[in-house]
Amino acid sequence: MAECGATTTVTRAFSGRMVQAIVDQVRGRGIAGMAHRHRERRTPVLAALGLAAVAALGADRASAQDLAPSADIRAVIEGTWELVEWHVGDLVLRPPEMEGRWMVHDGLVMATRHRNGPNDFESTAGYGEYRWGPMTWTYGYERSEDLRGPSPDDARLTVTGSDPIRMSTFRISREGDMLVLDGERLRWEYDVPGRTFLLKTSGGRPIRKYRKIAWPGP
Repeated sequence: MAECGATTTVTRAFSGRMVQAIVDQVRGRGIAGMAHRHRERRTPVLAALGLAAVAALGADRASAQDLAPSADIRAVIEGTWELVEWHVGDLVLRPPEMEGRWMVHDGLVMATRHRNGPNDFESTAGYGEYRWGPMTWTYGYERSEDLRGPSPDDARLTVTGSDPIRMSTFRISREGDMLVLDGERLRWEYDVPGRTFLLKTSGGRPIRKYRKIAWPGP
């Protein structure tokens, strides 16, 4: 039940963004309607502003594209991933003892994972943002809800968040068939042919392994 509540919080947060986008569109239509009523005086000005806005948007997108790594690198990191292994101490949990997803799409990240192992219980739902550098990947959580305890009945809820989002940056490199993201505390090892990645501590201890199940759209 608690896991469903955490997931609902994430869904509402994304729904809020969608609602805001709709509100912005409605406001834009209202302004357009006013311009139509006074088109004899304002049409040339609005046209000039529109052209300037389009040019600025195109420049921003081109700049962002210039700062991002190559498309083949982005295609490895972006997508939807299924949790297939969870390392807990000396144990390696696999479905159906645990389940989870890791999603990286359109500048947004979302993580959900749940395990009910022999010694403890954990359920997490979080969402945030990411951005690219020329050979770096940076992400952070805007909000995360974590249930942990010896059992589902004894688990305690911890809610964390940040505004602005606290971001972590990872250096991108290649090691043979692997794409590697190195950070201060974590290391991501992407097996490109195998379409999996292993999340480790910076010291090399395995944490979780994921398998890719969906790719970013065109």
